[in-house]
Amino acid sequence: YINDQNVLIKVEFQDPEMARFALKKEPVFKDINKVDCSNLDRILDKIYDRDQENRTDNLMDEELDLNNLAAVEQLLDNCGMPNTATAGEKGMSAIWLVVQHASAEKRIQYFPQLLEASKQGDLERQDIALMQDLMLMDSGKPQLYGSQILMNPDGTYELHELKNPSTVDSRRAMMGMGPLSEYVGHWGLEFNAEQED
Repeated sequence: YINDQNVLIKVEFQDPEMARFALKKEPVFKDINKVDCSNLDRILDKIYDRDQENRTDNLMDEELDLNNLAAVEQLLDNCGMPNTATAGEKGMSAIWLVVQHASAEKRIQYFPQLLEASKQGDLERQDIALMQDLMLMDSGKPQLYGSQILMNPDGTYELHELKNPSTVDSRRAMMGMGPLSEYVGHWGLEFNAEQED
């Protein structure tokens, strides 16, 4: 701390983990009128990093997710949906991640724009599959691609209900995804439904 004569009067050290956590919670934009649409890749890279860092902490911070969502919404409102040429692959992934981690209503709201970005080659088809499955699960319906794994209260995992299990691998292949039996193996699960050609 410095007094009014610019003399150092006190030094206080802050816990680095707390300082990092506080920095992450700062809004991306302090002024909505200063969104720079010509600098989307840098802005979205920062949002991507904030989103992923929030998932590595022991305690995930909902406020940080809301700040990231507010920033992405400001970008979309002011600049429209970018593409890989203007935002880079990491930037496009940032938009998808933030919407994927938002509420069910936000996923429904932004899904058409993300789907269109995928059709243009600016998002991976498997990202669209994951969001579709999550949206179906949100509405209490069976998933199409088998991407949603639930954790039970006892710590075990189970595959959310699946529509037409005998054709899931062909649906997954169309979305650039491998066989479901390999995917669920990461959670110690087995999937043995015989697949139709």
